[in-house]
Amino acid sequence: MTHLRPSSGSPDGFRVVRLAGTSATRPASLSDTYGTGGGIGDERSAFRYTGAGDADLSLRGSAVEGRRTGTMEPRADHIVFWIGDGSAVITGDDGVRITVRPGQPFLIAASLRYDFEAATSRVSMLHLSDRLLRSALAAEGVQVAGPLRFRRAESDADLATLRSVLQSLGGAITDDGVVGRERAELNARVARTVVATFPVDAPATTSSERLRDALTYIQDNAHDVVTLADIAAAAGMSPRGLQQSFNRSVGVSPLAHLRNVRLDAVHEALRSADPSTAAVAEVARQWGFAHLGRFSGAYRARFGELPSATLRSGVHADD
Repeated sequence: MTHLRPSSGSPDGFRVVRLAGTSATRPASLSDTYGTGGGIGDERSAFRYTGAGDADLSLRGSAVEGRRTGTMEPRADHIVFWIGDGSAVITGDDGVRITVRPGQPFLIAASLRYDFEAATSRVSMLHLSDRLLRSALAAEGVQVAGPLRFRRAESDADLATLRSVLQSLGGAITDDGVVGRERAELNARVARTVVATFPVDAPATTSSERLRDALTYIQDNAHDVVTLADIAAAAGMSPRGLQQSFNRSVGVSPLAHLRNVRLDAVHEALRSADPSTAAVAEVARQWGFAHLGRFSGAYRARFGELPSATLRSGVHADD
């Protein structure tokens, strides 16, 4: 059975998946998700599969019977997986065989082909979209041309922070009550931890510094009138090249990113403002929002509440 339900405040929606059966009755959607259309061993083996999260970040798990072997072809998501018992052997496109121990997170890049052998009854998986990881890299001023590849974590010490984050945030990832700004911040924190644990294995392009200049310019000048041409000039890029760079690495256009920066600034201003003296319209205009109706809609989509609600519940709410 598959259950799909949208979550308010999250443009990509919140999804809950529950499946059970055997390898022979395994739905094609799972084969597409994991690139395992060629089969995964004994067709009589039973399995249970669950998952919850949004389109950019979700936590999933599978309880399986028997030994599994097969090939994972390139797929949409990057996947950090760890097994609960037994062992697993992963062979990448470089021919190197890696034995994965219980509790040891391992990152499978979306664009690569892997062969696998698994003798385990429990597998946990963190799915991350390509745009989410590229956004995390872009926030660090890193832009990668072509498919993302990652270096392996060499020691338990390298994995300690990731384990801690997954333990502390696993419940939030699967909580449909985490929406809007809170969901976006959660996704970004997990993505930052993943790219810090598994460094990108590709040279940054020469445009990474230009993208960083554009991001810095937007952050420093968001309170002023800013055009696409202004941002492109600050980054030393053409407007078309800037658009392509942002869409590829940040996941939104430069002006959409500018709007998000301004919305974040309004959100912080309203949280710290005195509701007895502050006005939403005035704060919005200070950050370049002239049309209050469109502003309120964009604000609610990002934070899951109206700006007036943020003002009423801010730090001065009980004064």
